[in-house]
Amino acid sequence: MIKFIQSITDKELKYISERDYGSDAEKHLEALRSVIFKQNGLITEDQCWYPYEVVELGSNALHEGHEREFVICTLLIILNVKNGTDLVNDLDHKFESFSYEYDRLPKELSELVLNGYVGACC
Repeated sequence: MIKFIQSITDKELKYISERDYGSDAEKHLEALRSVIFKQNGLITEDQCWYPYEVVELGSNALHEGHEREFVICTLLIILNVKNGTDLVNDLDHKFESFSYEYDRLPKELSELVLNGYVGACC
């Protein structure tokens, strides 16, 4: 999972960092890079807003042409819930709420998400 997350491109990082209508995009971008590349996808207590706000927003809607960003954000949520660093999101609820979006993904991306959920519950 982390290998896929760390395959993120600069363009994808920028897209995710702008999910809050571009608000504080540079702060989100810097924090997002730290979470992904220095912290192996795990947030710290002081990162619950920067970048986790845009990560959550990115995991809440699939936009055409940005499937990888959606999956990366979703996997970051799953990883942090599993690790115990995200105490807010409920994976069962998230899966039920967004399963229709996961069905719209290309097969290889859909499998990454589904495997992430399975790995988090077991």
